[in-house]
Amino acid sequence: MCDRLYFEEISFEVVMDIYQIENPDGIILSMGGQLPNNIAMDLHRQQARVLGTSPESIDRAENRFKFSRMLDRKGILQPRWKELTNLKSAIEFCDEVGYPCLVRPSYVLSGAAMNVAYSNQDLETYLNAASLVSKEHPVVISKYLMEAKEIDVDAVACDGEILCMAVSEHVENAGVHSGDATLVTPPQDINAETLEKIKEIARDLAALLDVTGPFNMHFIA
Repeated sequence: MCDRLYFEEISFEVVMDIYQIENPDGIILSMGGQLPNNIAMDLHRQQARVLGTSPESIDRAENRFKFSRMLDRKGILQPRWKELTNLKSAIEFCDEVGYPCLVRPSYVLSGAAMNVAYSNQDLETYLNAASLVSKEHPVVISKYLMEAKEIDVDAVACDGEILCMAVSEHVENAGVHSGDATLVTPPQDINAETLEKIKEIARDLAALLDVTGPFNMHFIA
């Protein structure tokens, strides 16, 4: 039971004001969707105490470049990707892997400015939009896999060890946002080997990020 409720926007300034007024034991970021993740590092820089998953780990998950690099280092398979440096190198990458390609900004709510490019013209338009949405964080381009199956994992971990996990299968092909998609759990069309691999990767990532609290991730198969 809480002592007080604040009906305020979730912004760094508001949260810090309340933190300084109330002097709490800490701040829990895992219950407010995308917005708390976006201010995690700002709170950390002000030495606010964050309970649960650390701001550094949140940044490694939200920053597309850091996350993709972490997957590569761990040997976890993912579509070919490249961090955006300029339009010329982005076009060269897409020409090399072949369209369609997915433009992925960092730290965004509900896939904002995340688009599938089918041509150089699409790519330029979507990169401009992504750069506006994610000004301070990298934009990553990935090869887009057509007609792939999307799988959701929702889990709770403590100190990097998963305590419980639910795996859900999207009825539609990958590309439909989870908020609009039809999900089925337990999965009906995933073989046992794939399901076990998904759980193994989820455990690996929870450990790498030292997750404490709830988390969600998406897979394609």
